[in-house]
Amino acid sequence: MHPRLLLLLSLLLAATPAGAAAPSVIPVDRVADAYVQPHQRVEVEPGRKMNIHCAGTGSPTVIFESGLSDWSNTWALIQPAVATRTRACSYDRPGMGYSDPSRHHPTPENAVLDLHTLLDRAGIEGPLVVVGHSLGGFYMKLYAATYPGQVAGIVLVDPSEERLWKRVGPALASRFGAKLVREAADDDDASIKQGIAHFQECADKARKASLDDATYLQCSDPVRTQLGATINAERRKLQVLAPYQTAQADEFAYSMFAPDRAADARYARLFGGRHPFGNKPLVVLTHSIWDMTPPFGETGWLSWVTAHRQTAAMSARGTARVVPMTRHNIQVDQPQAVIDAVVGVLDSLAAP
Repeated sequence: MHPRLLLLLSLLLAATPAGAAAPSVIPVDRVADAYVQPHQRVEVEPGRKMNIHCAGTGSPTVIFESGLSDWSNTWALIQPAVATRTRACSYDRPGMGYSDPSRHHPTPENAVLDLHTLLDRAGIEGPLVVVGHSLGGFYMKLYAATYPGQVAGIVLVDPSEERLWKRVGPALASRFGAKLVREAADDDDASIKQGIAHFQECADKARKASLDDATYLQCSDPVRTQLGATINAERRKLQVLAPYQTAQADEFAYSMFAPDRAADARYARLFGGRHPFGNKPLVVLTHSIWDMTPPFGETGWLSWVTAHRQTAAMSARGTARVVPMTRHNIQVDQPQAVIDAVVGVLDSLAAP
């Protein structure tokens, strides 16, 4: 698909949430100081603490979960605005930001257990609206399936998807042919293996010495200028360190991307059926700027869109939206779209 047609498609698919006007993005310079320091460090097991940052008051509580290689400051353009409406909390997974490393493997199941323990010991009960980006989107989907009585609503921001090609392959094969889809899946698997190896190499380098500028740029997400100089300086300070690089590499290696038949079978059970999330409000946001280079550009794009639509259909009130002019980090490219989605869910829950 031509990039201009792709942009047009994203504009046509984008939806304006119903309900009252959402709060607006607060300029990052006014809130940055809150995201360059620990807040409440809660002991989740003997000798290990995790950092959680809450602001605002009210119910439900909105919980923000970052993606791979990220922590709570990725929500600096969103959490303060949501906190003008209700209580909003972000946190750091083990080894990221201001949370201690864990001696446990960072499997998705352990990530969910850590968050549940953190919320319990911080005195945060349901109802929750869970919001997750990328790998954190999968974690929040898994959290909602694991603790359904605690979760009232869900917003997934360009979420990573489990069992991707098994789920979307049949639909794409009818359009592109089974051979091309199989090759696209193999290419995706090879990229994941390369990524895991790359981040492990970065961690090995960081354990020997703090990363220099050139290596830092190769071993972390791109600098996010939208977050401002203060937050980006703190990201540069922490991301070069061995605990961070090790946590980043291990999260990727133990994620739902890595082959694990037992975990895949569990996910198939948890997320199977017509509406495993019942009637809970659920919004899935998808980025719109995609590399459409052949041979796998279009199949890659449609695999993502198709999987996101499938995830949205896990609730009878699920919706999928493509957000114009965004890459994978929608929360920094178009933060207002995320704020609108969260407030839309809150409005749905408040409606009689």
